[in-house]
Amino acid sequence: MAKKVISLITGYDGFVGPYLAERLLNDGRRVYGTVYAGAKTIPHRPKVLEKNVTILPLDLLSRESVRSVVKESRPDEVYHLAGISHVPTSWREPVLTWSTNVMGAIYLFEALRETGKTVRILAVSSAEVYGSLAPKELPATEEMPLRPENPYAASKAALDILTSQWGIYPTLHIVRVRPFSHTGPGQTPDFACPGFAKQVAEISLGKSPPVIKVGDISPRRDFTDVRDVVRAYRMALDGGRRNEVYNVCSGKSRTMRGILLTLKSFCKRKIKIIIDPERLRPVDIPETRGSYARLARATGWRPEIPFTQTLRDLYDYWLAELAD
Repeated sequence: MAKKVISLITGYDGFVGPYLAERLLNDGRRVYGTVYAGAKTIPHRPKVLEKNVTILPLDLLSRESVRSVVKESRPDEVYHLAGISHVPTSWREPVLTWSTNVMGAIYLFEALRETGKTVRILAVSSAEVYGSLAPKELPATEEMPLRPENPYAASKAALDILTSQWGIYPTLHIVRVRPFSHTGPGQTPDFACPGFAKQVAEISLGKSPPVIKVGDISPRRDFTDVRDVVRAYRMALDGGRRNEVYNVCSGKSRTMRGILLTLKSFCKRKIKIIIDPERLRPVDIPETRGSYARLARATGWRPEIPFTQTLRDLYDYWLAELAD
């Protein structure tokens, strides 16, 4: 009997981790998932994941913690999702963001190299590294220069660069991805789409007055369903070229206003929209839109889930979460 491939997901306790773990389990992998070592509780997961995913505590700021995780799991492949991914948090905590997203990755690559084992690694960067692009520069392609405009994006640009350096080691097969915005059930309401969906659901259930507080809803964003994103991650690591980078996106941009109006359409009550200054970012990019042509050529991946369905699933998720 062939030995099971061992997959390690760093940041399993984040939004994308459980979706990726489910896909890996369905593919016959043995899955390890890391959770933040300082967390008091582990987020609830479906029974199939609680039963089949081995949980390991991880502190990315500790070289010994990272080494311990690698030593215990001995992975054949690593999906490096862990890190600080919330832009407003990066403005408040730029040093922590850089330490976690950059030094944490170095500790991980170092620990994997020290094993002497050949490992495939998916390093998750971000489309935020492209910064503000003029309309004539859209859609963003992987050849675009890196022009980060916030601490989170800058830390991911650094990750992009250091993966190229670490990729020179023959035992480290590193593939990079630059995901654009993605969402789906289970994402924290700190992000726009689930934040809107939660507020609409609260209004539908009569738990809140019919008012939604928003930041700037004029920007256009390229959103992909999280379930399509994890499929892209799997296909990129399996079929992507070593030291190559791939955009993961829908190729379409949508206004935040339009997203909010779609979510509002699920509610029978009339809703008033109010701009909340606390939700405004110091810098906000007017439009993001990417091309996934390189990933499609390498793997055949394309987004499959209609975004209206994604928003409906988000709304239904919050209705269920908030129901008495």
